[in-house]
Amino acid sequence: MADTIREQIIGEAMQQINDHGTEFHMDDLAKNLRISKRTLYEHFSSKQEIIEETLRSLMDDVYQQHQQLIADPTLTTEEKIIRFGRVRTRNITVLSVRKVNEVFHKVPGLCQKLEELHDKDFSLLSQLLDTAMEEEDFKPFDKFLILHMLRSAADDIVEYFDDVERDYSFSEYMEKCIRVILYGIKKDRGQSTNDTKE
Repeated sequence: MADTIREQIIGEAMQQINDHGTEFHMDDLAKNLRISKRTLYEHFSSKQEIIEETLRSLMDDVYQQHQQLIADPTLTTEEKIIRFGRVRTRNITVLSVRKVNEVFHKVPGLCQKLEELHDKDFSLLSQLLDTAMEEEDFKPFDKFLILHMLRSAADDIVEYFDDVERDYSFSEYMEKCIRVILYGIKKDRGQSTNDTKE
């Protein structure tokens, strides 16, 4: 029961963060869940802990999806690389990239606390690229350069949105980045970088 209440709090906190950023009120969170504020504090010591656990939950969810993707024997390595950027969870669709960025700027030290999870997730992509390097379907490539490019792209996502004056989901954006790296920009070099078909 306790885990269920925690999960419910995190789910509602995601919606509150998306609607109000870090300025959401604990009273509203409790009211929407039909629980007392005291119950909130029985499960979390502070609003900051709720925010941290909410983002940690999101990153854990993505990591688990990536683990399942890599273990899927029905997909080629190429398909796995493309889908790595396409992973969508319920929580990713709830929480906007701009709100997450705002939270990182308003909650000191949060980026550093979540960096370990970010690194763990990128280690899965690194394993996937190691597999690609062993296969004949891929030209020789610099794995560390690709990882650096994708990390930099993830870090600069909001600036990209500002430049193009359009917001994508994080999944859509990362898939576009992966397709540019995988297929390049020359017309006769393979699939389109905008092709999102399964």
